[in-house]
Amino acid sequence: MLKALFENIFTPLKRIPHQYMGEFMENGMLFIKSRVHLFCALSVGIYVMVSLMGLIMAPSDFRPEEVPLMGFLVMGGILILYFNKKAKTIHIAKLNAYFFTALLLLLVTKVCIIYYEYARESAAIYLFMLFLVSFTISWIPAEVILITLMHIGAFTLYYLYIQRFALPEISADFNLQALADGTILLFMGFIICMAIRRKDTARDIDNFLLYKEIERKNAQMERELELATRIHKTLIPKSISTDLVDVSVLYLPMYYIGGDYAKFRFIDKDKLLFIICDVTGHGVSAALLVNRLHTEFEMLAKEGKEPGALLRELNDFIVNDFAGTNMYLSAFCCMLDFKDMRFIYSNHGHPSQYIYRVNMSAIERLGSQASLLGIFPEKEEAQQKGIDFSKGDRILLFTDGIIETKDKSGQEYGRDRLEDFIKNNYSFDVDLFNNRLLEELNSFKAGDFKDDIFILNIRVK
Repeated sequence: MLKALFENIFTPLKRIPHQYMGEFMENGMLFIKSRVHLFCALSVGIYVMVSLMGLIMAPSDFRPEEVPLMGFLVMGGILILYFNKKAKTIHIAKLNAYFFTALLLLLVTKVCIIYYEYARESAAIYLFMLFLVSFTISWIPAEVILITLMHIGAFTLYYLYIQRFALPEISADFNLQALADGTILLFMGFIICMAIRRKDTARDIDNFLLYKEIERKNAQMERELELATRIHKTLIPKSISTDLVDVSVLYLPMYYIGGDYAKFRFIDKDKLLFIICDVTGHGVSAALLVNRLHTEFEMLAKEGKEPGALLRELNDFIVNDFAGTNMYLSAFCCMLDFKDMRFIYSNHGHPSQYIYRVNMSAIERLGSQASLLGIFPEKEEAQQKGIDFSKGDRILLFTDGIIETKDKSGQEYGRDRLEDFIKNNYSFDVDLFNNRLLEELNSFKAGDFKDDIFILNIRVK
């Protein structure tokens, strides 16, 4: 116990790992420098205020000898502030505080000598000085010992001066007993200052170590998120161009990893299957569901499931494996049959997607047919619809991050703007179309995107 007490007083910084010591000392230097500024300002301000109050309340007691002392204090404060500004280490900054403390004690002692008739009250002045110095500057506990010795020394010198030079009635009143009483008073003040500085130093070190631990864990989490991002990106399909179709993919997650998912694959040479989903929520939990969803989709796609049956199977998978997680998703699944020129789709709670019919210069909405996946077990027949498509038609699959993008007034980009954009830009190639849409969204939005952005732009050749 005594060893721990000794270490807390004399070597509290031993708790700080070596690799962090430089940063701790740098932070401490900046804080001490700011405190030295405060110390100088408080000392000069208190001294001037007390002198002015004395002059106003008892002008006959004011002594002109005090005026030069006020000038010395101000000049000394300015000089210390200059050197403090130049300080490059915490030790130099504290040395400035020591020098100003010594100057302050010297001037206060001189003031006490000028007003020697109040010698009995001088111990209270030195006690106030001890509190001011100890609590303004963030000393470590051991440094409070030196500060206290400086105050006891100044008080003792004042006693010796009174005994040698003051009037007999003053020196008789301010006797050895008064010196002992004043020293005991300063020692009691020392105990208070030591206890508080010990507690504050331990708190500062604890806060610093806690901050470094949080910083370390944040860095570790960021590395893990970066790794998860790289893994998650492997699930994002690449844009393709074949003899049958061009597909351009644009994906902007809100966080490192998102809750939007899309995939497409040829079931055979004439059938191309697409899926696009939006998981409720964002971040790691949504991304974990996306990863499971990807595995399940790949398995069902290999079995040649049509869109309605595939989403029915995915619904059962989520209901069974993610029950109680309150995680659901909207999904749109479709299949392009290039042999029969049929477009089969199933929409479970997803925003209406679009097919632009070039021959008719018209947009057709592909609306929702069922509720979100994962809410209820699917008891009805698979929900899907089939329509014809033609060469040159454009199909736009996306998540709600596009239409829910807001401007500075809170107005959403919305379906009307998106439909107008499709009508005005359908003739561009798929990559340019996506880039122009992103540019328009960036011009429209206020601040950052508030949701993931996922676009699959399809052009039938």
